[in-house]
Amino acid sequence: MTPTPLRALAAAALTAAAALATAGPAAAAPQVVVAGEGGQAVAAPDAPTSVQVSGTGFQSVAGGFGGVYVLFGWVDPASGDGWRPSAGGVTGTQYRYAVDVQGQENAGYQRFVAFPGSTTAVEANGGVVAEDGSWATDLTIPGATLTALDADGGTVEVDCRVVTCGVITIGAHGVANANNESFTPVAFEAAGAGDAGAAAGVGAEAAAEPAAEPTTAGPTTAGPTTEVTAVAAPADDAADGGGSGAAPWVVAGSAVAAAVAATVAGVAGARAARRRREAEAVVVGAPGTTPGAAPGDQQQD
Repeated sequence: MTPTPLRALAAAALTAAAALATAGPAAAAPQVVVAGEGGQAVAAPDAPTSVQVSGTGFQSVAGGFGGVYVLFGWVDPASGDGWRPSAGGVTGTQYRYAVDVQGQENAGYQRFVAFPGSTTAVEANGGVVAEDGSWATDLTIPGATLTALDADGGTVEVDCRVVTCGVITIGAHGVANANNESFTPVAFEAAGAGDAGAAAGVGAEAAAEPAAEPTTAGPTTAGPTTEVTAVAAPADDAADGGGSGAAPWVVAGSAVAAAVAATVAGVAGARAARRRREAEAVVVGAPGTTPGAAPGDQQQD
């Protein structure tokens, strides 16, 4: 930016203050949205992070001197709203922000959003405040530690892991404007920490789920053993060549299986007895034979 003589700057500031007094109020309380990775107000602690910053509800002064500074830094929570320049807040005491040079090609720690038609609009590196009070720009967050100016003009380190830091908006070029003052906190998170947390959550959910039950042919009971014992078929049925219908196995120790085996054995015995009676009837009914006689005792005609 082109240096401005102090006398001219002071006169311009007074003119701008008068303009603000006569300008209409902001459409609504200023709101700022910071969008980093994943659209969240999050930055890396150990490296610069570029974020998109947008504002709504700001006061736009057509042709007004200055505009809005968008900065990254810290505000003293003990001062409440007293950190604001319009409330007497002083740079280096009630609020501090990352040091940067004034110019189009600075490090990105400071952005100047100009009022529309302002004589300082050529110096803006963050765009223009629209008539409806909205604006958008990019901003670079240096990391979790930053170098700021103190009240004496020296430098001081601010550790954002100890204090809360965020995006600060104030009136530009020394013009205090309560309508355009805001503070939006930003969190710091190491790269991959979100994914690791998600993975840990998935692992916890998996551990909480019960193990899958093994698939079985039937319900498992704590009663009889499941050892299988072979049972021989009746001798008569084996000789007959036909099956007896008896199951080849029963479950040892099962009362039901034992009863089934006994029933099958009884049926097989009855069948064997019936076959013997049928065989005897055939022998008795044969011509030229005597019941109970041996084959050699047959009578001659």
